[in-house]
Amino acid sequence: MLLVAARVHEWIDPLKYRTFILTDPASSCPRLRVLQRAIESKPAQFIRDNIWHLFIEPDASHAWNTFIPFCTGVRSLLFRSIFFGHTEESMPIDLALPMFSSLTHLDVWEEIIAISPSWSGLALLPALTHLAFLRISYDVGVTILEMCCKLQVIISMEDEHPSKWPMLSATVDDWEPRFVGVVLTTDNYASDWETGLRGGSDFWARADAFVAMRRRGEVEPKSRYWIEDRDGI
Repeated sequence: MLLVAARVHEWIDPLKYRTFILTDPASSCPRLRVLQRAIESKPAQFIRDNIWHLFIEPDASHAWNTFIPFCTGVRSLLFRSIFFGHTEESMPIDLALPMFSSLTHLDVWEEIIAISPSWSGLALLPALTHLAFLRISYDVGVTILEMCCKLQVIISMEDEHPSKWPMLSATVDDWEPRFVGVVLTTDNYASDWETGLRGGSDFWARADAFVAMRRRGEVEPKSRYWIEDRDGI
């Protein structure tokens, strides 16, 4: 029984480190303390192979420089603080760091409405396929899509009805099907993200399905870039 228990523990132990939702300073965030202990006691390969998903709230942003750089195998990162501006030490985030080498899904709680050199490092992310912002203009979104050739979708998160969003010209021939608008409020944001990690349909999956519909010509009018209930996704 002890041998079996030891083997089972070896199997399930990595599962405890797959996802970290960091909401508060270390003094009041149990998960942040778990992450800290893991980095201090586990081999670097264990950290790289088993910490996949990070959700960082503004109050836990101090963990960025202290712990997060050790998590070099992160696949999805949701950062609800200043990311392309500056960290609390007023230093730009270096997207060439090893911690970004496996990142496929990046969601930044930041509004991007004008072209800026601060996000030019996105082109350095070798695995990035999905990118989301708290509102991004269409022109800037298209520029990023052209810069990052592996991107499959870029999402503009909105908190108001699509009727208030700008309509793209239906006569434009080179409209970009990978630019998607999604209504998602702060009330259901984290739960939607966790649903995706459990294999359910999250905002990433819905955006992928919508892009496929646009490519097949199933979205009317052609210039509609936001998901509606009638799309059935």
